[in-house]
Amino acid sequence: MSQADNHPNSGPPRDTGPVGQLVATLEADPPVVVDELHTATLLERQGVTDQEARDKYGCEDVFALAGELFRRLPDRSALPADETTEHPPRRLVLLTHGLLYSVPGAAYPAVLVAIGGPALVRGMLLATTLGWIWGMGTSVAAYRLLGQGFPQTAARTWRRLSALGLVMAMADATLLAATGEGGAGLVVFVVLQMSFQLTSGILVFYHMEWRLAVIALPAFTAGAAHLAHGYDTAHATPVLITAVGCCALAMGMAWWATVPTRQPRDRAQQAPVQSALFSVVPCIAYAVLSALFLLYNTVPFVTAPLDLALAMAPLVLGMGTVEWRTHRFNIQSVEIVHRVRGTAEFHRRVWHLLLRELALCVTVLAVLGALLLTVLSVAGLLTPRGVLLVGAYLVLGGAYFLGFITVNHGHFREILAITALVLVLNVAATMSLSQFFEPYGEVPIFLASCVALLAFLLLALRLNLGDVHHYR
Repeated sequence: MSQADNHPNSGPPRDTGPVGQLVATLEADPPVVVDELHTATLLERQGVTDQEARDKYGCEDVFALAGELFRRLPDRSALPADETTEHPPRRLVLLTHGLLYSVPGAAYPAVLVAIGGPALVRGMLLATTLGWIWGMGTSVAAYRLLGQGFPQTAARTWRRLSALGLVMAMADATLLAATGEGGAGLVVFVVLQMSFQLTSGILVFYHMEWRLAVIALPAFTAGAAHLAHGYDTAHATPVLITAVGCCALAMGMAWWATVPTRQPRDRAQQAPVQSALFSVVPCIAYAVLSALFLLYNTVPFVTAPLDLALAMAPLVLGMGTVEWRTHRFNIQSVEIVHRVRGTAEFHRRVWHLLLRELALCVTVLAVLGALLLTVLSVAGLLTPRGVLLVGAYLVLGGAYFLGFITVNHGHFREILAITALVLVLNVAATMSLSQFFEPYGEVPIFLASCVALLAFLLLALRLNLGDVHHYR
């Protein structure tokens, strides 16, 4: 027996049957397939279905056809190890992301004292929306360049796009200040808020969350002390000075982290920067719709009674858990693919995994929400409207989890259509039906919109979650 006969995919001699013809179409440029999962992915991308596998190739399903095809393809499995393979997610670090997201909110009472409520709301709307959109687009472009072997170009992309984003924020804030209240204080607030969002993204990208936490701790502590003193005007100035200093330190750390010479060398001189930037357009569109939906339903409560103003806190604090369980779903779904032998079993098990992770996310958010409601109730500040609003944010957290999975699978058409539809319906219902729900106003409409968003995303994932090529 020759050495070639020992290869698992040297297989029997070529035949002229349907499977043999399928092999012949691939042998001119053999694909890189190192196991049957990769082969199943290849077949799905060519549009082969379970029905076609049975009728045309005489196999039970796509998995069975993949096994037969894998045995017949030339052996190309001796590939070098991928040095960029991701390690298991850093569980504790991911869980702290929610705390980091909440840091700017600690300084909002001091900003309220400095520039007034209307200017705070307008500035937060501008800074949060622009920061969310610009930050997501920049991070996706950087991740794509890093994944393609261009770490130095990814660092330069972070620098250039972040600087451009801050220039845009300053120009927009200046125009906003010229058309209303706030003045120079509004411009400073918008620029600092956006700088924290962008620098946070950079430091998370380079796994420097703990450094960011140390930098942000003084601002968070000062803001909490100001809140404990009941928005005392005399204590607002130290909070603002501390917040400005922390933002400056975070920007300096982000600038140091993105020094190109600190990164490994690019694998080639010409990096696909334009294609990477173009590929983020769907992500930016989703960020725009998500930001508009959240802010449209959140801004009215920024200066509302405390139970309404704090209602989003469980969602913010729980986003680290949502992020962590998204990573866990990605890892466990790949493990399921390697353990099952048929597509029907895989569809069933990965769907159950999704529901379990969704339930876990909502449970964690519900525990955080219950703690907040308990504190508000003991303080005599809890109202039924506040309870409904907390519930809406809990459901929205579950929808965010499903949205992360949908985006990871690349189904932008579905998620853009769903988010846009829910946003339009939410705005229309809020403007026309809020008066019928007094004294709760627009809160029940927001809750119903979040439930609809979650249900539509579940339906979309139900239709395509079992496609094997998502789990390569």
